[in-house]
Amino acid sequence: MRIFDFETKEIFEANVAAKIKDPKTIKMLSIAMRHDNTLPPQAVAKLGPKPSEDDTLKLWSEVLDASLRSTDYGDVSADGKFDDWLTRLYINGVVDYEDINGEGGDALGAWKALSIRNKLRPEHQDFNKFKNLRQIQTIVRDSNYRQELSRIKDAEVIEKHKREKKELTLIDDERFLVTVPFNYGACYTFNNEMGYQASFCTGSSSGLTWFNRYADDGPIVSIIDKQNSDDVNGKWQMHAPTNQLNNGNQSIRSDEKFAELFPGLMTKIISAIQSKSTEIKKSSVDIVPGGYDIDKSIADIKKRFPLSVASKAPDEEPSGEKEDGEGNWLVTHTPSGRTARIPAQNRDDAQQQLLNRHPNINLDDFTFELQREE
Repeated sequence: MRIFDFETKEIFEANVAAKIKDPKTIKMLSIAMRHDNTLPPQAVAKLGPKPSEDDTLKLWSEVLDASLRSTDYGDVSADGKFDDWLTRLYINGVVDYEDINGEGGDALGAWKALSIRNKLRPEHQDFNKFKNLRQIQTIVRDSNYRQELSRIKDAEVIEKHKREKKELTLIDDERFLVTVPFNYGACYTFNNEMGYQASFCTGSSSGLTWFNRYADDGPIVSIIDKQNSDDVNGKWQMHAPTNQLNNGNQSIRSDEKFAELFPGLMTKIISAIQSKSTEIKKSSVDIVPGGYDIDKSIADIKKRFPLSVASKAPDEEPSGEKEDGEGNWLVTHTPSGRTARIPAQNRDDAQQQLLNRHPNINLDDFTFELQREE
């Protein structure tokens, strides 16, 4: 059977559908695909409202072959080694299309690249022992294999994406590097260049599709903890419109964990987005007409990640020794950077006066500083 690749517009020989003969497997595959909302919309639309099981099987063959054909380590679809295994995982709900297409293909490609070169330790060589993609991803990220995989992987791929990347730096200080990517090249570079090799689908070998899919809804934010850049928790990617805040291998997807690891950082990110709103809008006009809606982007972050937004850096925490008393209080709205001067008896008085004027505001969005007399 010949299939059409939606990304490259090329025609290839499919090898998956021809091997699936069991009616029960075909029926389970059809059910799994109906419940998988990560499948390419254009591919699903091609099926129509009432697809036959045969049509569904052909689509599965299409998307699986396309996912395995283009990995960081070449085409791993030709010999059909992974087809049955991935199909079993899929119909059992262990993986969805995004898992396979976004990161699974690259992990399988890395394993095969090591296997055919006899670089795998004996306990990692038997593919039939693996129960899920996570096990393979863990193995290929082993420090003993990292150097070999780096040599196998075409270094020019990273260099090409580095040259083509488009991004805006929000924060670059001693601790953090936070950027907004505006193309796939920036996401690919973020995944693969500095520190931990992340598995975000937007930066995988097939990440162009995923970047286009997510970026249309609002800005992606890439975060590196420079002090722990080689650790899985040293890289995070945030996409508030789809409620995603994930660490390097996506094993942790948690507002609570981010708040615990990086107290106060989300407030700084929001402030940086606000202060660089003009640049962000200008840089994103090729993604959405008129560029990103900054107010909506900030509102999405506050709604989706309230714990991180409310968290305070240690030097921001209230303490008994913090300056208080009568005088002019400088009250700053952190998201916008605007500052007002309020004469008050003490901090509590300044906060109460602000609430009297603006009953619906959130005090966590403001800082209060007693102005020293010269």
